[in-house]
Amino acid sequence: MSEKSGANVIRTIFELLVLLAALGIIFGGLALIVLFSPWAKEVLERLLAFDIRFAIEMIAFLVLAAIILLLSAMVVYARNIVHSALYLLGSFAGVAALYIMLNATFVGVAQVLVYIGAVGVLLLFAVMLTKKTILEESHGEV
Repeated sequence: MSEKSGANVIRTIFELLVLLAALGIIFGGLALIVLFSPWAKEVLERLLAFDIRFAIEMIAFLVLAAIILLLSAMVVYARNIVHSALYLLGSFAGVAALYIMLNATFVGVAQVLVYIGAVGVLLLFAVMLTKKTILEESHGEV
């Protein structure tokens, strides 16, 4: 039994390494595309010119994008479905913040009202209603 579980551990580690290599290739390619894009030179010149407002906006955007990516990954990896729905609402809020930061306030407010308000509440109610029936069915079978 331990040989089988050891093989499963090795297989899981190998799959994770392949996944990390694929993600490295994808994001490395995207970084090269961005680096050689026409506006990359302008961005670097503005950063090197110490345009402080541009640097603050860039840092705020990068922090917000990192938060959205983290919350999106947590949606997939959360074991509890209620937590997953709440992480999804958080990523929706981050996207709304990005819209507002890009001076698209109407789209940002619409994002908050439609996705966070309507879809989020609908998702949470659906989760709460289905979880009860799943628990009742599982207790009936055991």
